[in-house]
Amino acid sequence: MSRIVVDQGTLFELILAANYLDIKGLLDVTCKTVANMIKGKTPEEIPSEEEQVRKENEWCEEK
Repeated sequence: MSRIVVDQGTLFELILAANYLDIKGLLDVTCKTVANMIKGKTPEEIPSEEEQVRKENEWCEEK
């Protein structure tokens, strides 16, 4: 099986789309990917990554 590498913003958009479209397999694999990304990190490390994702995706947020 081949892997597709996407940035965090795209990964989160895929999660939202998979949930909305009820695509269980895609939702499972994307959520597992996020879980693996945060595994072993301290709570202090995670919010800074969240802020980075927010900055990368602020163009698509409602104002």
